[in-house]
Amino acid sequence: MLSNITRSQRSFLHKCALVIITALFFTLVFYSSLDKITSRFNHYLTWCNDYLSSLLLSSGFSIDEVVVNGNKFTNEKDILNLVNKTQPIIYISPSKLADSIQSVSKWIKHVRIHRILPNTLYINVDEHKPFALWKDNNKTSVIDSEGKVIVDDYPTDNFIVITGQNALSNLKFIKDILESKTQLSDHISSCVYVENRRWNIILDNGSTVKLPEDDPHSAWNYLNHLQNTTDFTFSDWSIIDMRIIDKIFIKR
Repeated sequence: MLSNITRSQRSFLHKCALVIITALFFTLVFYSSLDKITSRFNHYLTWCNDYLSSLLLSSGFSIDEVVVNGNKFTNEKDILNLVNKTQPIIYISPSKLADSIQSVSKWIKHVRIHRILPNTLYINVDEHKPFALWKDNNKTSVIDSEGKVIVDDYPTDNFIVITGQNALSNLKFIKDILESKTQLSDHISSCVYVENRRWNIILDNGSTVKLPEDDPHSAWNYLNHLQNTTDFTFSDWSIIDMRIIDKIFIKR
């Protein structure tokens, strides 16, 4: 069959074979040199980046001041340690830095970062707002007003203590009386959800107020009314039982 191939066809095949061999040869040479080419290219990019960085820093685009706002429970040093002050301020990626800062503390809900050129960086921290301490067996957690845990085992004694099965699902009443800002609400020490249906309120003088299952708001409001309009003294009584509507039983 090969004897049927003409001289011109044989010449064409020889040329094709030569082109293929040459292409394979240069491909091998290119790939063998690719690491060197990539290395030199990266070296050039690094040199350009360093030169530009040095030029920007010498022109005043450094990070000379970092202002942190809104961090009440997050350590400011933990935030500042994440800011690389050796680079120009325009090299800072606000979104990446915000993500890094947010991961440093469970207190942080959101971070906003903006630059004031030439040299000031503003970091605004939005933290979760603590509502109370939730005690469940031997575990103590800081919770928000929705009953969601913010952090565990946080050292503080400035919040009221919430206990009782399913208490976190029934916080609305406690939130209401605390937000009312009455004189009596300022003396609440802890709140116990009893028998999965009603609240006991313990005051800071040790008195326990037993509220009814139905309409605890009216009972609490009446107790505030007694305090404001009579000589009723809570410190004289260890138990103030209001579980029966329109009746108060007291015990020393």
